[in-house]
Amino acid sequence: MTADERMAAARASGPPAPGERPSIAPAGRLGSLLVSSGQTAVGADGRLIAEGRVGAEIDLAEARRCAWQCTLNVLDAVRADVGGLERIASTVRLTVYVAGVPEFTDQHLVADAATECLLRVLGPEVGRHARAAIGVAALPTGSPVEVEAVFELA
Repeated sequence: MTADERMAAARASGPPAPGERPSIAPAGRLGSLLVSSGQTAVGADGRLIAEGRVGAEIDLAEARRCAWQCTLNVLDAVRADVGGLERIASTVRLTVYVAGVPEFTDQHLVADAATECLLRVLGPEVGRHARAAIGVAALPTGSPVEVEAVFELA
């Protein structure tokens, strides 16, 4: 079946029923670039370490802890994809999404924790990056923070 034929079939069938999730890769590659999928604040037990919006159910300290965990999850996904963190030559960009109340304007302080995590794990030469900290109304499964990154591989 060609891509055009699969597209026609997709138009006819519509989206899957709620609860059916597509298989999403933990990272995608383009040449020497590796782009992580967004990672939420899921701990080692597979559960969110905190749930809610920053400025309501979550305070700044807890949001920073979530950003740290999200970043560890990004690094876990990258390590699994490339076989080791030593394959990272540089961190190109970090994007941190923060679910908060409309009045919350310290997204950059939450994102600082993600930056600090990358610098601690990868070192300043590899971990230094461009960054965006973006406030959003909500994130998947109620996570207060989601982090994604772009890395250059050696």
